[in-house]
Amino acid sequence: MLSHLSHNYMLGVGVLIFAFLFFYIPLIYAFFTIRKQQRKQNKL
Repeated sequence: MLSHLSHNYMLGVGVLIFAFLFFYIPLIYAFFTIRKQQRKQNKL
């Protein structure tokens, strides 16, 4: 019973981490692309 519970817990944690990365990485990518575009506009 305990091992089954820990397995579900690990699965839940894995899903949380995957969801976090799935949403967080595009945010970082968009943030850096926007910063690069702002730098180009500042040079002009």
